[in-house]
Amino acid sequence: MNNKAETAKKGAARVRILGRPVDCLTRDAALGKIMQAWRGKKFFHVVTANAEMIYRSTHDDMLAKVIEEAELVTADGIGVVLASRLLGRPAPERVAGYDLMISCLEQASRQNIPVFFLGARPEVLQKAVAAAVTRFPGLQVAGSRDGYFLPGEEEEVASQVSSRRPGLLLVAMGVPKQEKWISRFGDKLPPCVVMGVGGSFDVLSGKARRAPAWVQKAGLEWLYRIVREPSRLKRAMDLPLFLLAVLAQFLKERR
Repeated sequence: MNNKAETAKKGAARVRILGRPVDCLTRDAALGKIMQAWRGKKFFHVVTANAEMIYRSTHDDMLAKVIEEAELVTADGIGVVLASRLLGRPAPERVAGYDLMISCLEQASRQNIPVFFLGARPEVLQKAVAAAVTRFPGLQVAGSRDGYFLPGEEEEVASQVSSRRPGLLLVAMGVPKQEKWISRFGDKLPPCVVMGVGGSFDVLSGKARRAPAWVQKAGLEWLYRIVREPSRLKRAMDLPLFLLAVLAQFLKERR
């Protein structure tokens, strides 16, 4: 584990789920750590880990390394929250990536933190940036770049981001591509808070809709997504496998 990650994690309550660290904190506490990173002008990688990501990391060494070295890992998903409870170190609440992104944008607009938007299709990206500026007047947009670039262009994109000196970098390229890109090019980025936000630009732009509040509260947003997008069913099969693996971890620790 690198020194910057170790320093950021000191004093934080954490649970190990299938070998991966998850910080047991509320969204407000997570936002507090992000704001502290802004004040300290540090590079600070935020991973919003759901059950699918954690389970995938058990057979993806690079993804496992990224999660291990991230400065903050939130419990993004009811499966992760339930797993933390079973393992005796409960996360106080689900910290959804979209909600944390919105909180970051709100604070960025208040504190004049420039934001770079990276990822999604060009038309979605354009609408997402416009929506963010409308929702948070005064938001400084350091720049934007869609996520449809060739592997050979990755370093060029990192240089473009770095030249704009953002304080907040939102990367919407999907798991695990976004996490691996951040890990590979983190040393080329300026001191900033960087977070993989998956499909959050789709929601921000209005292209996609989140589940109703009562569905989110019931922990059934994953089911809502499957009903609306049946193509997600194959990915959702990782959830029961994740829960079985967590149960095996629990039984092993009990012995």
